[in-house]
Amino acid sequence: MTERDWREQVRNLLGRAQRLEPGEAKVMALEEAARLADAHADMPLAYETRDALIDAAIFGGFPDRALVAFAWCRGQQQRDPERYPPEPLLWKQKWVVGRLDEFPHISRKQIAGALDDVEQCFAKAGAGRRAVLKLRYQAARDMGDDAVAADFWAQWVREPRDHLTDCRACELDDELDHHLDRGEYAQVLEKARPLLEGRTACAEVPHLTLGTVLYPLFHLERLEQARDLHLRGYALVQRNREFLATVGEHLEFLTLTGNVERGLKLFERHVGWALEHASHRDRFTFHCAALALMERALAEGRERVALCLPRAFALYSPGDTYETRTLRGWLASQAEGIAAKFDSRNGTARFHQLLARTRRLAHEVVPFPIDSPLPG
Repeated sequence: MTERDWREQVRNLLGRAQRLEPGEAKVMALEEAARLADAHADMPLAYETRDALIDAAIFGGFPDRALVAFAWCRGQQQRDPERYPPEPLLWKQKWVVGRLDEFPHISRKQIAGALDDVEQCFAKAGAGRRAVLKLRYQAARDMGDDAVAADFWAQWVREPRDHLTDCRACELDDELDHHLDRGEYAQVLEKARPLLEGRTACAEVPHLTLGTVLYPLFHLERLEQARDLHLRGYALVQRNREFLATVGEHLEFLTLTGNVERGLKLFERHVGWALEHASHRDRFTFHCAALALMERALAEGRERVALCLPRAFALYSPGDTYETRTLRGWLASQAEGIAAKFDSRNGTARFHQLLARTRRLAHEVVPFPIDSPLPG
């Protein structure tokens, strides 16, 4: 292959990736482009392809592949900072470091070191601490360090914005978690209003927001609005595995409103994502919601359910009929296994507490039929 040939092939792959929607095909095109650049020892082109790969993997549901691409780019940037200036990589450093706690095999020490590195890099770029304080709050919250999280929350929201602070839409969406944890459901909805009304938005907002507000709306008995936002929100996330946890929130809402048949269709569509998704946290969220769904199906007397599940599913049946209790047992085992890994790493009981919350949902069900067909 001549130099012109392989360079043209790389450019074609980059162009193809740019046209593709978020997902594995986009990621694979960029990975192939990076391999070609590596094979011909073209470091600038290899850097360019991996820089694009980080975006594609983060926003397409492959955070593990984003971590690998970022580590490679960071290594090149540290070796040759004149050719690869640090600031363009700082945004992606936020994205990647913000995902580290989703992997239970990454230790607390490694996460703390990565957060310290963000703080040092941002300080060198003349940025304030707002971005890293948000990252520290989120990591502490996700790991169940409630007092530490509360302290970082207070610091984050007081810190002035700067040129490396996330956009207002993303910050507003992230602020909702604090109020959700405290049971401040009216405040969740009030703070989410600009996002729900489209006054501010970003790449993943309001997609994430529309899942977050479902339980507060359900709790406050605003079921018609919750239904409308479920219909609107699920349509936005149904084709991108990056939103696996958000699909779990929609699945939980369907369980709470007794829409078991609709919930089974969502489970059927998206369980394949959960089987292979690298984010253990997102898999946990989906498995918990699916566990609540199976509990509700049993409460309605559905001892068997008809589902067309992927062959990779551990309990796959070519007859497409499954014992509901067996599915419930498998989902409970999956959720429990993930919870044990996280709580062992974190030294807290956060994930077992979340699993206990799932098991209490059966006592909250308020039937509210949703007749609209699922979007295709």
